[in-house]
Amino acid sequence: MKNNFIQQIDNVIKCIEENNEFVLTSHVSPDGDNIGSTLGMHRFLNSIGKKVYYVLDDEIPSNLLFLKDDIEKLNSSEFDTKKDYILISLDCGDEKRICTNDDIKKYAKKRICIDHHASNDASFSEVNYIDSEASSTCELVFNLIRRYSELKTIDYIDEKIATRLYAGLSTDTGNFQYSSTSPETFEMAKILLEHGAKRDMLIQKLYQSNSFNYYRLLGDALNTLKVEKTSNGKLVASISVSIDMMKKHSIGFNEIDGLTTYTRDIENVEVGILLKEKRKGEIKISLRSKNDIDVSQIAMQFGGGGHIKAAGCTINDTIENAEKIIKERVLRAF
Repeated sequence: MKNNFIQQIDNVIKCIEENNEFVLTSHVSPDGDNIGSTLGMHRFLNSIGKKVYYVLDDEIPSNLLFLKDDIEKLNSSEFDTKKDYILISLDCGDEKRICTNDDIKKYAKKRICIDHHASNDASFSEVNYIDSEASSTCELVFNLIRRYSELKTIDYIDEKIATRLYAGLSTDTGNFQYSSTSPETFEMAKILLEHGAKRDMLIQKLYQSNSFNYYRLLGDALNTLKVEKTSNGKLVASISVSIDMMKKHSIGFNEIDGLTTYTRDIENVEVGILLKEKRKGEIKISLRSKNDIDVSQIAMQFGGGGHIKAAGCTINDTIENAEKIIKERVLRAF
């Protein structure tokens, strides 16, 4: 745990101790770190006697549903904002991406943000724990629970918390491949395994359980693969997935983010681009880089954000025009 963040952690703990009801949420298009950090935090708050509501106006990808277990997920319309609650957003660096309606944000007694996105300017919450150098938001939740355990001399990390946090740690580091993986990351993984994290089960669920339809979609998606040479001889690759392709193979919008790696992982490709058509005229862009290109800066030009080597944004246009627009900005970055 980094000493310079202990005060931020203690500020979050103070707010938790002074209040009894909490709404937990995260960003749209849920991923492993989103779900793992939120549900790990949910179980921790329940274990210390707090009333916790999990609100997310989006569908959880099928390969992550097992993490939810016995926790009820509410839509915003099912939550009574007359309650005296604190809103905790996890793994969300932009207020516009918080996956609740505006009333839940507006009527919260106070807002806490726990996040690791470099593009987070800490402007939409009163209490913040933000470390852009952390491997994942699960790492921040882990640090928070460890600090609370230290203060109370009780170990609050149980098997379910360990499993949920390990899931987010693994997915947000590319199963420990990405540059955000540090010695602290491996130390955290070690401690979570010692606390019963179901590693073998997680590996199967997260990496070895894609549906047959996913691979049928992958075949169609790879047929859209395009590669262009940059000014310095590197390559930029892109894949486009339309609504019709997803409907054809009965695959949900939140099920296919993993396709981005098929662009980045080509030899000599510096930046990979995945374009997903959410609805007609709304294209979600995922950007991944290998070395020196800061894709978060590109994403921010379109109102998005993220990390240096993994970011996203939305372009409201046809998928063909969105491809031209984002490629032009990416190529300009070289």
